[in-house]
Amino acid sequence: MKTIDLKKTLKPYYTASAVKPAIIDVPAMNCLMVDGMGDPNAQAFQEGIGTLYSVAYTLKFTFKKEKAIDYPVMALEGLWCAEDVADFLNDKRENWNWTLFITLPDVVTKKDVAQAVDAVKKKAKFPRFPEVRFEKFNEGKAAQIMHIGPYSTERATIERLHKFVEEQGYKLRGRHHEIYMGDPRRSAPEKLKTIIRHPVEK
Repeated sequence: MKTIDLKKTLKPYYTASAVKPAIIDVPAMNCLMVDGMGDPNAQAFQEGIGTLYSVAYTLKFTFKKEKAIDYPVMALEGLWCAEDVADFLNDKRENWNWTLFITLPDVVTKKDVAQAVDAVKKKAKFPRFPEVRFEKFNEGKAAQIMHIGPYSTERATIERLHKFVEEQGYKLRGRHHEIYMGDPRRSAPEKLKTIIRHPVEK
């Protein structure tokens, strides 16, 4: 059995300081993605998460059984934006656009993902089956910081990050990025850890 330790090899991109923001260079990574719109507390968002994890674990177990390759399912991540930036900043969640994704090892191909999606569709329990896709995500240079606490208190941390970006002579580009290092079903809200990241450019 070959083991691909993604949590070790990708550790620099899944750790961050809660005290000091940093600028990092994120390499291109293969990802499993699903898109949607609306409040993250709504059913569509939960269906997106459920479908994404179903496909991710189907891939993992298939590789372990058929190819003797084992690897961990990585943390859930989210890209967020709104057509009107004010809707995002003012918490008008019904207008939020989101992309949820999970990073995959390089051995997983687009064909592997398509086969896993077909397998999950046959036994899906979701009223709607969100379209899950394979994509190479190339974020590049980005600023990040760790937020500790409930998602509802992220704004102060986001503002700190944006101020840091400006002070370093950069400007924001692309979409707001969150990496969910904790499970809200198992952790107390005040102990949740979320990496807040945003791509930047000079």
